[in-house]
Amino acid sequence: MARQFLWGCSTSSHQVEGFNTRNDWWEAEANGSLPFKSGAACDQYRLYPRDLDMACDLGHTAHRFSLEWSRIQPKRGAWDTGELDHYRRLVDAIRHRGMEPVVTLHHFTNPAWFAGQGGWLHADSPALFADYAARVFRALDTVTYWLTINEPTVLVMQSFVNGEWPPFMRNSPRSAWRAMRNLAKGHRLAYFAGKAANSRIRISFAHNAPVVQPCRPDSTADALAARARDYALNRVFFKLIGERPGKRTLDYVALNYYTRLVVRSEGSLTNRVFGKSCGHDHHLGQGRRSTIRWEVYPAGLRLVLERFARFDLPIMVTENGIATDDEAAREHFIRQHVTELLSARSAGVPIIGYLYWSLIDNFEWHHGYRARFGLVGVDFETQRRVPRPAARLLTELLETRETQRSF
Repeated sequence: MARQFLWGCSTSSHQVEGFNTRNDWWEAEANGSLPFKSGAACDQYRLYPRDLDMACDLGHTAHRFSLEWSRIQPKRGAWDTGELDHYRRLVDAIRHRGMEPVVTLHHFTNPAWFAGQGGWLHADSPALFADYAARVFRALDTVTYWLTINEPTVLVMQSFVNGEWPPFMRNSPRSAWRAMRNLAKGHRLAYFAGKAANSRIRISFAHNAPVVQPCRPDSTADALAARARDYALNRVFFKLIGERPGKRTLDYVALNYYTRLVVRSEGSLTNRVFGKSCGHDHHLGQGRRSTIRWEVYPAGLRLVLERFARFDLPIMVTENGIATDDEAAREHFIRQHVTELLSARSAGVPIIGYLYWSLIDNFEWHHGYRARFGLVGVDFETQRRVPRPAARLLTELLETRETQRSF
């Protein structure tokens, strides 16, 4: 049966809802372990009808959001049906506006009780996550597209290698590996729980898919380091969940693409094996980095789309965006990346959707509020929303006969 090409924007609960007081991030913000506090964020828990109206006015056909696990299960064994009702109303509001909901079960934050017993290092973590997932699948039974976990490799790197996110364990390879395995098992268990609830739903996880390249192409050491880093970031989790032809734990591939990583083999053993990020600009024009120093590399979007087509599954781009205060740069970013997206689709890559990050400016984790990703600007003092020119540009580029052809 022919389906509509899905396009729109993505958000996540802790970044936009406000006052998620029962999760590990809120606790870390409160005790000073993090440099910024989320506070009211975008107050979207209350104001979501306003934001969905803007998305509808822009012609979006899909909207991705995440559930806040700590709201739904504030204590182990305790469930808040009122919060499930809230998210059911949110799903209904999205559908009422003619958009397809894409729902994420876990977007970086953990309930405080879950974190307190060891989080993703605890042996029970996969089963606890699957129990939560099963309850949500049953409660939100009209949703077709699901994502179990957002960017598990990023979560592991930031929490157990870089040590910038809760539980702030720096250079802990054993903990990183244990967490990665438990996240993978959590995905598998949640996948099968979802299929048991409704065999027709479509489940994936959102994979952060950077392009990894060597700093010095003629350097064997750099080339090997780039291959090792790429394997760790782009292959390990797929292997852990057991995804391969004939044995599915995914119904589609969900890709978050932002940037290219250029690595150089030097220094410590870890940096020689996996490379360290190169500080040089590689054939970049002036202004080709975001405000948080991520390189803008549009060609990489087509590279990752073509690469992940190997799974012979539909592909949805679930995040792609730029943090910038330069609106011309934002428009240039969108134009270039949509061009690469449509080029890959015309070449036969089975792309079923594109979701820009993000609909509105939000709380950008350890970067606080300075990283402006939104198609819609937010005044965090007044909660006033102002659509940017890039919002209409995205509509002009994707609301076309060619883009909307059936698949």
